[in-house]
Order: sequence, then structure tokens, then C-alpha cells
Amino acid sequence: MLMHLSYLAFGSAAWALRLPAFLAGVAIVPLTYNVAPALSRRGRAESPSHVRGRLIATALAASAPVLIDYSTDARGYTLLCCFVLICVIAIARDLPWLFALSAALGFYTVPVMLYPFLMLVVWGRRKTILPAAVAVLIAAALYAPALIVSGFGAITSNPYVRPLPFSEFVRDLLPYLATVRAHLFVGIPLVVQILIAIGFLIAVWRQPIWLGFAIVIVTIAIQRVLPFPRVWLPFLLLAFVTAAAAWPWERSEPIIAAAIVIALAITGFTTDRLRETGELRAVREIARELNVRARPGDAVLALPPSEMPLAFYCSRVEVLNPDLSRPRLFVVENRDYGQSLARTLAYFRVDPRRYAMRRVRDFGSSALYELRR
Repeated sequence: MLMHLSYLAFGSAAWALRLPAFLAGVAIVPLTYNVAPALSRRGRAESPSHVRGRLIATALAASAPVLIDYSTDARGYTLLCCFVLICVIAIARDLPWLFALSAALGFYTVPVMLYPFLMLVVWGRRKTILPAAVAVLIAAALYAPALIVSGFGAITSNPYVRPLPFSEFVRDLLPYLATVRAHLFVGIPLVVQILIAIGFLIAVWRQPIWLGFAIVIVTIAIQRVLPFPRVWLPFLLLAFVTAAAAWPWERSEPIIAAAIVIALAITGFTTDRLRETGELRAVREIARELNVRARPGDAVLALPPSEMPLAFYCSRVEVLNPDLSRPRLFVVENRDYGQSLARTLAYFRVDPRRYAMRRVRDFGSSALYELRR
């Protein structure tokens, strides 16, 4: 909805569509600053011990490369982080209406709000039961049009996140945790990662919010799913606040916070990582090829989630509703997702024997093919 409003106001430029996520990413910084005392003492009168690590946590939130990356992508995960942080503040300050509204908007932004929501409800205990119920009702009302038109599966189903056999779930757990760490801590020096880990282990027992994390683990075990690493972004921010509170650096905290920002800015610029979230890495290069070679209305076959960014960058060809009767087709192979040429053709029920086929260009992670009758 926010992206649509930005589109109406500023047009279809990439920066306009990414503006809501960018503004949410900026808002994460002051919200983290206010969450630190909320986690410490649930909104009691502040004292110097209350805000220990406040600047360090804020510095980490402001300069963590993964958060910067998601602030520049047209995705809802920075908004999700904001709503989770607002929920924490609302619980600490006894603002049930704010918790209900923020949680509902979090669900409406990304359904995986379920995981931090469960954790926060356990943390808030009795004070969050009624607001949590109200949040669910508001979220259901917001989703009602989509549920009526497309059904429940349109919201909850994801072809890339499926329940695993229990043995496979257990076997993949450790590699998955390594992937999550690499994703969330990309561009953060190892020494900073170690300090965050030690600080978290020291302070986690003093912050009861993490008791609710047990229900998150149980939920994932019951689902037997391994969520995308980006799902854990709100937990990363809470971990920053928890870890920063462990270190007795009150006097030197401003200097340390400034050093963190400078260090992560340098490592963030020098770390080789994907600037997008990986749906189709070479989308701009493919779009340039199609804009040169394709005629208006030519059909381009691409599997989800490759088709959406391609449709945005390629206006002259038909990606979302390809006409398979046309004498010439273009096919996009996305190797990151295992979307081979054969698999893509099979998905669209195209018989390759009826076409003369050639590879137009290989982009490493993907390739573009041309088919002619």
C-alpha cells in the first residue's frame, strides 16, 4: 500500500518504489535508541544503568550492512522491524492500543510477524492478551479482501518454504544457522561479531523478553520449516540491544559507538555482497538485452520470483501474462533458484521440439534464451 502511494506521488522510478522501505530503515535508528531502556526495565524511570549500551545498539542498527541493504530494497522487512520495535516500546510503556495497532500492521506488512509477535506476547504476559487478540482481528480485517478474492493460501503459502521431513529438518539445522549468521552479520568484522555474541550471552538472562523466544523455536519445530534468513532481522535488532547492555562502557560509549559506525561503514563498502535480495541478480542486464532484441508484446517466460523484477525493468515485453502462441519466445534461466531452461519450459508446457533454440547470453547466475518456430 505504501509503495502504491509512493508510486502515485512520485511515479514508477526505482527510488520511488523503494522510498517506504528506505524511510522505515531510517526510522529503525531512533526506534532502537528508545527500545534500549524499554528492554532494560519495562519503562520505569530511567537511570544511567538503564541506558547502558544505548548508543552502541543504535550505532549497530544504523550501520549494520544487512539493515542498510534491506533499507534500499523495495521489501517490507524494514517496516516489519519498525513495527516490532514499536511493539516493544508499547509493552514497556503500557500502551495496549499502540501494541495492537503496530502488531496488526506488522502482520499486514509481512505474515512472518507471527514469530516476533509470539515472543512479545509471552514477554508481555497478561497485559498483552487482549491487545494481541485485537491485533489479530485488525489484521484479519486488513487481509479480508485478499482472503475473499484469492483464499487463505495466497497469504500463507510459499513455494520456497515447505515443511521438511523431520530427519531432514534436523540434518539441515546447523547449516541453516550458519547461513543465517552469514546473512545477518555480513560486512561486520569478526571481532565485533564475537563481542556481540559474548555480550548477548552475558545479558540475555537479565532481559526476560528472550524467554518468549522458546515459543518461536517450538513453532518452527512444529512447522518443520527453515525460514528465509531475512525473517530474523527484527530479532537481530533486539540482540544488538541485549548485547550492548552487557558491557560497562558508559564513559567511553559515545567514542565506541562512533568507532562502530566508522568501522562498519568501511567494511560495508568493501564487502562483496548482493545489492538485491537475490530474486534475479542479472535482471538489469537481461532487461537491456530484451529491450534491444525483443519486439513489443513478445512473450518472456520466467518462473517466480524471477518474473516480478523482470516485469518492472522490461515494459515492452509481456512477462506476467505471456502469449505462448507467438512465433518467438524468450526464456530466462535463473540458476540461483534451480530454474533451468527445461524446468521453465515444462512449467509453461512448452514443447522445445517445436522451436529452434539458441542461447542469447549467459550472465553467470542466469541466462537468456530465444526460441523461434
